Amino acid sequence: MREPITDAEREQVRSLHAQGKSRNAIAREISRSASTVSKIATQEGLRFEGGARVAPATAARQLDLAEQRRQLVGRLYARASANLDRVEATEYVRVELLPTGRPVRLVSDEPPAQDERHHSQAISSYLTSAARLVEIDAGTGTGEVRSMLTDLARGLRAAFANADQAETNEGTDTGR
Repeated sequence: MREPITDAEREQVRSLHAQGKSRNAIAREISRSASTVSKIATQEGLRFEGGARVAPATAARQLDLAEQRRQLVGRLYARASANLDRVEATEYVRVELLPTGRPVRLVSDEPPAQDERHHSQAISSYLTSAARLVEIDAGTGTGEVRSMLTDLARGLRAAFANADQAETNEGTDTGR
């Protein structure tokens, strides 16, 4: 009879997969069959594409993307700051077009409500985007949510399986 898959084994598979190990290498390391590792990987939403052969390239690409995200976060904060500086400046300058099509430069003490609302929306958008990028590297983004939902689904399946088993047992007990 096969041993049930433990949470510790699932965590090992996730960890070893993240290190770029192949399905067979993981199977050897956790003393399970390759098919069991495949089953765990499928349940965890993991894929084996190229295994250990592509791990260094994948790791390098992940570092490159992390650096790009870091730079984007800085640029988004700079854009948010520039918009806020413009709204809070002692003079607000805007250009409007006259009906003739000629541009006119207008200076006021503060921005019109519509302009301030647009700047506020832009600032909010920049900061939200920056926060989402930071979440990716902090491990608190959608991957964590997906993992949490996977764990929840697994727990619900187990609870329903236990309930079904209990009902089956009750049916066989009453038949004696």
